[in-house]
Amino acid sequence: MKKWYFSFGSDPGFPYQNTYVIVIADTEHEAVAKFRAKFPDRHENTVNCAFWYPEERWHGSMNEALYGDPAEIIE
Repeated sequence: MKKWYFSFGSDPGFPYQNTYVIVIADTEHEAVAKFRAKFPDRHENTVNCAFWYPEERWHGSMNEALYGDPAEIIE
């Protein structure tokens, strides 16, 4: 299983603001499906977050440096 990082900006329509959620999944497709099951799209075919990253892209990124602990972990 791999960690996927879904980040949020300041938009009050996001489930959380200025933080991130970790989703544990085997594939990106599975991670997005798990995320959408918990946080449905506000707009058709648009995932309700700012961006999402595989674990290897998250580490060392500006987001990792700015954000503390995740708001939630979805398994």
